Amino acid sequence: MRTPDLTSASYIMSETTWTYPRLSLAKKVNSRAAISARSDIDYEMSWRSKFSKIPVLILGIVQVVLTLLIFILEIASLAVYNYQATGAGIWCSLSFIAAAILTILLVKKWDRSRLWATRVFIAQILLLVFTFILIGIVGNFISTNSNAYSASSSTSIGSVADMFASFRTKYRIMQAQLAFAIILMFTGLGYVIFYILLTYLALWKPFHTLDISHLFQK
Repeated sequence: MRTPDLTSASYIMSETTWTYPRLSLAKKVNSRAAISARSDIDYEMSWRSKFSKIPVLILGIVQVVLTLLIFILEIASLAVYNYQATGAGIWCSLSFIAAAILTILLVKKWDRSRLWATRVFIAQILLLVFTFILIGIVGNFISTNSNAYSASSSTSIGSVADMFASFRTKYRIMQAQLAFAIILMFTGLGYVIFYILLTYLALWKPFHTLDISHLFQK
């Protein structure tokens, strides 16, 4: 078996022929990685430059306040008169407070990060879903018992009057809770609209991309 002559022209040309495509491929891979990294930086800088911190921070604080009011009113309604109780204001508030805290942290801790802004967007959509549920439950209670509420004001017989007084108090509490839930719904809708508009201005308009891949970054 012959040992190849490492100094021969044919051997050198053969190795060069194999090495050149490898170097070319490596350069292409490195070039694509560099372009991808530069694009990510450009997207992030564009996003943060157009992200308004103060309105989003105020929105998160308002959501915290509204959530606390809804939660407190639910506790009060159960304490005043335990009629047709669902506790919706309690378990719906879990979604509300999570979205509100994430919104505040987006500004205070994560510095308007595009990744976290998208996660807050998802949390706000969940908040909207649960506000729809709460509005449906409370609105149904109010509409169903509106006639009973009107009739209860004319009752003045001992314990029955006390019972109806508690019912009227619960009814008014539920009306207030419904109003706060509707306002909370509009705050969630406000963030969703803000996110979509920001995506258009920061990504689609200058770069013609939505860059969905950033959702899978760590």
